[in-house]
Amino acid sequence: MQPQTARARHLPAAFLWLCAALCACTPKLSYPECHTDPDCAPHGQVCVTGFCKQCRADDQCKAGEQCLSGGCAQKPECAADRDCAAGLRCQQQKCAPECAEATAATDCGKGRFCRAGRCAADEECVADADCGEGKACVEGLCKAPPVKASLRTDLGDCSVTAAFFGYDDAALDARARESLELSWTCLRRQGFRRLTLAGHTDERGTTEYNLALGSRRAEAVRKYLTGLGAEARALRTVSFGKEKPVDPASTEAAWAKNRRVELLPEQ
Repeated sequence: MQPQTARARHLPAAFLWLCAALCACTPKLSYPECHTDPDCAPHGQVCVTGFCKQCRADDQCKAGEQCLSGGCAQKPECAADRDCAAGLRCQQQKCAPECAEATAATDCGKGRFCRAGRCAADEECVADADCGEGKACVEGLCKAPPVKASLRTDLGDCSVTAAFFGYDDAALDARARESLELSWTCLRRQGFRRLTLAGHTDERGTTEYNLALGSRRAEAVRKYLTGLGAEARALRTVSFGKEKPVDPASTEAAWAKNRRVELLPEQ
């Protein structure tokens, strides 16, 4: 009986030694390694195949996101054009405008242009806003307004004359305001369906700058005529910059004639 008692007395010590050895052989985890979710909890993550990840399922992501390869990512808006609203198309899993003005030829095809992010036939319209730059809606079709290098348009027994501007200026001086008042009196007496205000500049400066300057001049005239009583919907502005000089000479006198806004009525 004594030998058995001795062995029994030594069992706990041996068992403890074995447990300690086993624990020493178990490698210590280092983030992002893990065994269970609690190992990743301090980082706000979950344990996925031995590593801490942002998610394991879609319900662990925010609304509108999905779990992909352990990370939350935005769900795709679409897989095909049919998944998007009218006027939009599916690009890189997102619904985007079907066209852009810079790439209209590629996006929309020949004979069509990009209007407000949608492809449209150049000739179809309901209002002026449906047409491209420099065109107006006439009987359902987009057409270029009648533009001629002229300083005066006769209407019955009166005339409509251009308003002139100073160098690099879009402000109306006293002479321009007087001219517009006389032209408006003629237009109101004779009547008109639409009035195109065509802004022009002299030849100095870049094409881009002069187009913008011509637009500002046409807008200044539009605002003044509106103040005189013209209906805003009957006025259309367009800029030709330096492309349509009334006098092609490179002189001060010619430049003064070219810095103008022409009033082009349609009856």
